[in-house]
Amino acid sequence: MTVTAGTDVYADRAEADAYFAARAVAGWALADAAARDAALLRATAWLDGRCRWVGRLADPVQPLGWPRTGARDAEGRALDGIPDRVRAACAELALIALSGDLAPPLERGGRVVTERVGPVEIGYAADAPAGRSFPAVEALLRGLVRGLVQEAAASVPVRRA
Repeated sequence: MTVTAGTDVYADRAEADAYFAARAVAGWALADAAARDAALLRATAWLDGRCRWVGRLADPVQPLGWPRTGARDAEGRALDGIPDRVRAACAELALIALSGDLAPPLERGGRVVTERVGPVEIGYAADAPAGRSFPAVEALLRGLVRGLVQEAAASVPVRRA
């Protein structure tokens, strides 16, 4: 299956190939075409599932979150089409997706507020982080998102019998 930028993915294989070639990232080219396409699909799904984009959808029936209307960059210029930084973020996430899950199930970490040793019970503070973060991708998307959708911020006890 070949993916198409703007329909299936934010950056297609040719764009990602050029992006990584310019940066001398050899790992991307080592994967076969089907794996690279699948990684781009997973990266695009992650972006649309986690990002609350600025502006409004250009067309209410479009398959992806971009293009948008009313979206402007930090200099106040209107953003047309899919911004290059969204394409770059898609490529960066796709590289990560080649070697693993972008959103694997993780146990909560951080401040433990309850702990029991026999049968194990752990409770975490509400501000304990969960999930993965991608600082380089977040930097690329700065100004293009109103925020990232985070895991629930409630204290969730973990119990094992």
